[in-house]
Amino acid sequence: MVLWVFSPSYSYSDTAYGVSGNAAIDGYSWVAQNILPAYTGLAVNGVVYQYSTVKNPEDDMIVYVYNENTDGDGYIFREANDWSGQPGNTIRRLVPIGYVPREEWGNGGIDIEGNGEVEDASVIFTYRYDDTCVVNPQANPSCPDYVQLDFPEAPEYEEPDLVQDTIEREQVFRDEDEERREYERMKDKEKKKLRLQELEALLGTLVLNDLQGPAEILHSQMVSLNYLSPVYSRNIPDPGYEETIVLDGGEIQDNARARSNLAQDQIHQQMVNSQYEEK
Repeated sequence: MVLWVFSPSYSYSDTAYGVSGNAAIDGYSWVAQNILPAYTGLAVNGVVYQYSTVKNPEDDMIVYVYNENTDGDGYIFREANDWSGQPGNTIRRLVPIGYVPREEWGNGGIDIEGNGEVEDASVIFTYRYDDTCVVNPQANPSCPDYVQLDFPEAPEYEEPDLVQDTIEREQVFRDEDEERREYERMKDKEKKKLRLQELEALLGTLVLNDLQGPAEILHSQMVSLNYLSPVYSRNIPDPGYEETIVLDGGEIQDNARARSNLAQDQIHQQMVNSQYEEK
């Protein structure tokens, strides 16, 4: 039979499986209790053995591979391989065992009857066990060797309110924008106030000079203060336009009422000017 290959151990649900070391590594006799690990609930479900024989083909030779029970009055298994009349060779066998508990396994060995020798012997037990506490005592608080570990309490974590954070950030941005706009408004107000003061000073100077300065000076000064756009300060050429209207019936008579109004305006202007005359 082909030798089965087993992984060292694996687990499924609450059942774990494993294989032992070579029981025949130090000789052709062994104590199973020393080979099988002391896992609670361990039961052997198979024995895999192999060896090579060295003999003359014509010689008789029988090889026994066995393991007694702990009572010493029988065998859990015992296989006989008859090599009589055959040349030496290598054998590999699997002996199925019906899950015999570890406690029932006693002494085992390889015996030779006849002429010949056995070399490179290997005997391995396959088993399962239900108690994983032996492999990992921390797997379950009910394990005998389980140790209660005291971990520091984790600080309470409050998940940030993303909506509230967003609202607060937007409010900060709005406040900053409002402050910037208010600053700009204050600057504009200061500029307008300064320009108004400059204009008042300019007008006051002209009044004190009895408005004797030419209109061009006032115009240029107001342009320098940005009260008039330079676009409107350009001189427009006068090509001259001749009168083309012809009145029928003679000359236009002066308007007596208009003359009277002009006289009153002149008197009013003189009264206004007299307020600024030096005394």
